[in-house]
Formats: sequence, C-alpha cells, structure tokens
Amino acid sequence: MSRPQQVSATIAGELSSAAADCPDRAAIYFEAERRTFSELRDHVWQAARGLLARGLAPGDRVALWVPNTLEGAVALLAVIVAGGAVVPMNTRYRSHEVSEILRQARCHVVIAAASFLGRSFAADALEIADGVPVICLGADAPADAVPWPEILAAGDAGRSDLEQRVQAQSGDDVAVVQFTSGTTGQPKGVMLRQGPMLETASTWSAVAGLGRGDVYPVNYPLAHAGGYKTGLLSPMVARAASALFPVVTTETLSAVISAHRPAVLNAPPAVLHSLLAAVRDGTVPASTRIRTIVTGSSMVPPQLIRELSSVLGVSDVINAYGLTEASGVCTMTRRGDPVELVCKTVGAPIDGVEVRTVPALTGGDDTPLAGATDGLGEAARGIGEIEVRGRNVMAGYLDDPAATAEVMDDGWLRTGDIGWIGADGCVRIVGRAKDMVVVGGFNVYPAEVEHVLADHPNVGEAAVVGVPHERLGEVAVAFVVPSGTAPEPDTLVQWCRDRLANFKVPRQVWLIDALPRGAVGKISKPDLRTRAIALLGAPHSSG
Repeated sequence: MSRPQQVSATIAGELSSAAADCPDRAAIYFEAERRTFSELRDHVWQAARGLLARGLAPGDRVALWVPNTLEGAVALLAVIVAGGAVVPMNTRYRSHEVSEILRQARCHVVIAAASFLGRSFAADALEIADGVPVICLGADAPADAVPWPEILAAGDAGRSDLEQRVQAQSGDDVAVVQFTSGTTGQPKGVMLRQGPMLETASTWSAVAGLGRGDVYPVNYPLAHAGGYKTGLLSPMVARAASALFPVVTTETLSAVISAHRPAVLNAPPAVLHSLLAAVRDGTVPASTRIRTIVTGSSMVPPQLIRELSSVLGVSDVINAYGLTEASGVCTMTRRGDPVELVCKTVGAPIDGVEVRTVPALTGGDDTPLAGATDGLGEAARGIGEIEVRGRNVMAGYLDDPAATAEVMDDGWLRTGDIGWIGADGCVRIVGRAKDMVVVGGFNVYPAEVEHVLADHPNVGEAAVVGVPHERLGEVAVAFVVPSGTAPEPDTLVQWCRDRLANFKVPRQVWLIDALPRGAVGKISKPDLRTRAIALLGAPHSSG
C-alpha cells in the first residue's frame, strides 16, 4: 500500500497546493463541464470573496442545502476558504427537519438550490430561515433570495482581506458541523476540523490506490461525509478528479462510468448490485474495468466480491468502517487482503487511529452481551463496545458538552458499535449498542422515527427496528400500539413519508396490542426484530 502523502493544514492550503502542482489537471467533472485545479481555485476564491463582501465572519455557520453540482461544490469549498463552517443538509430532508437544524446551529446564511427534482429548496428555506439570508444556486431564484451570480459579482470586485483570512486559519478550525439524529432522536452537531479531514482523506486515497489522473465518481451527496470529504477532499489530495452527478441511480452512475472509466469506486453494496446488473444488461460496457472498489455500511457477501471480479475485473474490494464523529473513517481492509478477511472484518485501523474494545456492556434489555455471542468462540472473551482515538475524532458536539462527555473519555470515542479485534489486528463488528439502522448507506436512528409515529393522534406507542434487505442492506420497520381508533398501517407509512426523508420511512408497520419488554420494563428490540423477520418471511427486495 502506498503511504499517505503529506497534506496542507487547511483546505485552502491544499487547494492552492493542488493548483500549483498541476494547474491544468482536471479537478471536477459535472455533466459536460470540466474544471481544472487552477480554475477551481479561482472560482472558489471568487465565491469566498463574495461571501466576505456579504459579511461572513470567521466561524460563521452556513447551511448548505444543495445537490451534487459544480456550483454546490464551489459554494461548499468557498465557505470554508472564507473561514466559515458548512452545515450540510440532505436534499431528502423535509422542511421541518432542516428548520430544527437551522435553529440549533444558529446559521448566519443558508445556501440552497433553486430547483431540484421539482422542489425549490431556496423557496423552502425562505419560509423557515426566520430572517436569515438565503443565497440561491441556479436560475429562477425566489424574489427574496440572493442570486448566486450576485455573490460572484461581489467577489469580482475583490477583497484584500481574503488572503489574511486564509493565512489566519489552522488545521484545528472547524470546517463542517454535520448534524446526526442521535439515539435520542435529537439532532447533534458533529464538529469536524480541517486538518483531520484532510489527513483521513489522504489516508483513504492511499489505501484505495486513488492517484493522479484518476476519476472518482461521487456516489454520496455533498451533505454526507462520503460526499464533502471522501468525494471532494480525497481526490483533491490525490490530484485526481471528482465526477459529480446530482441523483445517484443506476443510469446516472452508469453514464459517469461509461464516460470516465474510473479506476476507483466507492459505493455501498446496494449500488454495486445495481452496477453489476447494468453491465449484464448492456447499460455499462462489458469492457469496463474498475481497479478498486471501496464499500461499507454492511457486511460484504463473498458472492458479491466474486461477481465484481468476474464482471468488472475488480482487483481489490476494500471494506471500510467509520462514523461521522471520527471524520468518516477508522478502519479499512487493504488491497491484497483475502476475500474472507474482506467479508468478515472491517479491516485494521488507518494511520493515526487507535481502536480498542471495552467489555462488560449490556444490551437494550439489560442482558449481558456475552450472552449473545454464541458461535463466536474465543472472540466472545474480547467482545465489547468499540472505541477509537486519534486526530480524526471530532472536536465535540456543537453547544452540547453533556452529549460530548457521554461519548468521549480521555480522547477515546465510544462508537456504540459492538465487536472484537482479532489477532490479525482487524476489527469484527457483531452488532450495535445503539439502535441505528443503515439504509443504503444512510444512518436512520429509530428514536427519531418513533417520535414521528408517536405524534399521530391514534398512536399510543411505537418501536422501530431494522431488518435485512437484499438491495439496501437494511430497512426500518415499525410496531405500533394504537390509541383509540386503530389507524391503517398504510396511513402511518404516509404519515412518516410526509415528515421524514424517504430513507427514514418504515417500509412496513404492524399494529400490536403491546410491545414486548424486558425485566426492567425496557422495550425488547431484539424480540421485535426477530418477529419482524418472521412476519416478512425472508429478507425482501421491494422498495
């Protein structure tokens, strides 16, 4: 494996370095557009000057509610170069989800898309921003929004203080505040620093083998660490090009792969299955060859690896593990690792990261986890909650020292995941202390969905669990105890769909008389998951 290259302390420094190293090399592809590193730096600096002209101060938080577009990437980088902190918003979020994050983050500006999939995020933002200025990317900006061209025009006028602002930055400055739902259902803002994000981006690139001249399709939204960090920063430090496309579908990914023939691809198993199908039906040329695929979010079936090798000529599949609180990556398998290791582990810690397990945990029903390790043999003695330590760990949760203290101890971050570390140094994940469900690579915390269900006038109690899904890895399902007139399950699904991003919506709702509980009255999620799987009959693939 190649060693991570030395990176700048700040994102502004790294982009300037890339522009100096290879000014004419492609940095970003978007549809028919191409920007070199030199052009990208110029456009980012222009936008940053415009943001300063609008009064952006160091440390100001800027909400970014945009799809994966060239303008969106420039805006994201410009906020950081200007000294602000980006607060990414998933384009699947409903307005009330964004409103809660805007309230907690106290954003000074909202940058939102004019139109995406028939919806104006800028118009929605104006309704919930409570007087905060809204900058609109794209044509047909709402009357009360500031059009992006005005920001660029202000940047053309020049600001002598931008370079001073850039020089004053440090690798310890917070560049992104990424909100997660958390196990309580209350969003928490993860503060990520510039230096550690660049360092993990460099390590990820080295492990994956992403190099100069490669093209890297960005399969994750800019609102996700896989988009703004792995998607933009990893290619930047590797001097490779990011290929952006607004909507990830089999067709759009196939088009990017056919156009650019990428050597490295990062995608969850669900996307990889779709890609294989596209090759078989001729949508993607059979001659397509991808050197390395990085995946995660769920265990990797051996058959998937074999098919990636035979159909796409993939030499290496890398399984990665991380969480937002640790800048997105903690462990990775390595190129050349045997299939069994890739399928059954999430690899060894990356450079600069320590991993340990802390035993004597208890499950959600107060049963010692050691009682749930049948079949693990010797591993059962080392099983525990996985903790990580390193510069990649967050600066804390925004304005929430109590929540930070709950997960941090002497620099160690509690991940909430349960597993063990083998003699080979590789980490095995066997379950979650938290109830998080991973749907196609996106985290869903049951408590948030349960709160929405409980708001229905005819719902007394609700419990949400994850069940296996052939395409998405997992999906959420719900059990509801009615209150008064029993609602129709489909009505409750629609209730959630109206209030939540679609990946959070339960795929199935069952009405029951009472929720199963353990000895101390806690809801037994393992029992519900077992019941849900039995009711479904088998992992399903619809939806």
